[in-house]
Amino acid sequence: MDEAEDILKRNIGFSEKYMDRSRDPSSDFYGYCNGKWMEENSMPEDKSRYGAFDMLYEKNMYILKSILENAEKNPKNHIEKQLGIFYRSAMDTESIEKVKFAPVEGLMHRIGELTPANIPEIFAELTMKSVQIPFDIGSAEDAKNADIYSLYIGQDGLSLPDRDYYLNEQMKPILEAYKKHISNMFELYGYDASKAQKAAETVVSIETELAKYSRSKTDLRDVEKAYNKFPVRELYNQYPEFGLERYLRFIGASNIEYAIVDAPEFFNSTDEMLKNRPVEDIAEYLRWKVLTGSAPFLHEAVVNENFNFFRKILLGQEKIAPRWKTVVNVIDASIGDSLGKAYVDKYFGKDAVEKITVLVNDLKDIFRERLEKNPWMGRETREKALLKFATFRAKIGYPEHLKDYSSVVIKPDDYIGNVERSALFEIKRQIGRIGGQVDREEWFMTPPTVNAYFNPMGNEIVFPAGIMQPPFFDPAMDDAVNYGGIGGVISHEITHGYDDQGSHFDEHGNMVNWWTEEDRKRFDDMAEKVVNLYSSVEILPGLKVNGKLTLGENIADLGAVLIAYEALQKRLRAEPEKNKIIDGLTPEQRFFISWSQVWRTRIRDNEARRLATIDPHSPGSVRSQLPPWNHPKFHSDFGISAPGREQIIMW
Repeated sequence: MDEAEDILKRNIGFSEKYMDRSRDPSSDFYGYCNGKWMEENSMPEDKSRYGAFDMLYEKNMYILKSILENAEKNPKNHIEKQLGIFYRSAMDTESIEKVKFAPVEGLMHRIGELTPANIPEIFAELTMKSVQIPFDIGSAEDAKNADIYSLYIGQDGLSLPDRDYYLNEQMKPILEAYKKHISNMFELYGYDASKAQKAAETVVSIETELAKYSRSKTDLRDVEKAYNKFPVRELYNQYPEFGLERYLRFIGASNIEYAIVDAPEFFNSTDEMLKNRPVEDIAEYLRWKVLTGSAPFLHEAVVNENFNFFRKILLGQEKIAPRWKTVVNVIDASIGDSLGKAYVDKYFGKDAVEKITVLVNDLKDIFRERLEKNPWMGRETREKALLKFATFRAKIGYPEHLKDYSSVVIKPDDYIGNVERSALFEIKRQIGRIGGQVDREEWFMTPPTVNAYFNPMGNEIVFPAGIMQPPFFDPAMDDAVNYGGIGGVISHEITHGYDDQGSHFDEHGNMVNWWTEEDRKRFDDMAEKVVNLYSSVEILPGLKVNGKLTLGENIADLGAVLIAYEALQKRLRAEPEKNKIIDGLTPEQRFFISWSQVWRTRIRDNEARRLATIDPHSPGSVRSQLPPWNHPKFHSDFGISAPGREQIIMW
């Protein structure tokens, strides 16, 4: 059996064989549920993290690879032809080796013409090529008028994962390695060693300044403070060095009336930096942005140097992944709806949608009942919460209408150009819809994605086809396993509508305060308990969970287990014949174990540190056991004594 066949056929779903029953579920539920799996599954060399999500993701990768290879050899329609050509361009390493840096020379030459007077135009040209600059733009539902698309402008410009990598003394070895990587890349481009080292010093100096100006990821979670609406003409005057009027005109957004800025103080400081920095420093920084942004699409020496820092040093990954895996991700990010259509047509049936829909409705009923009986919420706020929930909806599987990429020119000998033209299509699409009515049928994930999300402005949860497989959903398994798996994920997303961010949005998706002062205080007091609970957990020696950064996901996890468990009980009452012991485990025990096994994960220390800095989710080992321990029935269901932990019942 070859590797692809093995991965496609292996069982990655729920299994009592993963368990280590010698462990105490009251003190190590993660090990109790996953101990044998942890012993028998080593970390693959080309991974920095490996768990249930990753195993399903890898399975989907092989499916998508097969789709792309077949599309290259024997396309049956325009969509498959486009996919096949894109794949061929990416896998043609011989041609990519021959052209070396030629695909980026045009941009590098243009940056060489940079002056204080033409910064807006060059920023705009780089945006249209999807090259990172000190700020990011896009369109989305206006958080205070969710029927309309608005222009959002956000802080950006850092190559490392977070501002802490520049500012935290403990990250200094990484910053020094990053500086060396920049120098290596410039030497590959043709700089001598001295010039390359000087360029690296300049880049790190500028990015460190930007880091100092940037809000932390925790601060950006404050949706009220991140919504700063300005008439664009005011922005033109307030940030003159950006030249936003000319920038917006160049990208086709000259008729915009207003923009929403996430961190005005960042733009104030960066505007001063642009004014005071020598223009050649800015040019060197932009050259770096072209090099590092293009690195995955260039020749082998650049790809390897990029891997050596961003994967090996930063994440601890030992070996570069096969090229095709990177290419599949690039195509999914570039023309993902086309790839998603091929995936859905061949590998996804509507029966799965029907089964998941039944489960979603069960969970919705339970959540509604829990809102109606909520003991800490006053009548006025409860009525508003129920009104919001009445308009809540779920999208399952794939969108009815996929994006049409037929206008995107895909060439067999221009990999990086194919990526750039796909990005330009998306930029133009986003700019062109500003001021227009929101398309409520749009999805923000492609169909093969192994994930799900809640959109507060749409008051909706979205479940792509990619996640509707084991270990999350398995029609061959008993209800307890599925309610603990996909049921927990669905309940998690539902709860996001009422977490520290989602609770600021009403039934129309608008950011308005629908809480009484007393109820908001009760909510905040309980949220602070969640922060404290998770902040007490150590991930690595000296490194704890950031309870504030992860608050929304933690609230959703705690709610998920409560809601899905109650939905299972309702199902077992309706169908008592399903209330039976399997492999020595009751339905309730299988429910909790299923939840825990979904989060089984191996992770390298460097990746754990990175995620602790940037990821709003707690580590898998924490997610697997804190929510079950918080459930009032957990200890009695396992016949063990409760250790006296305080239970936090928000939803």
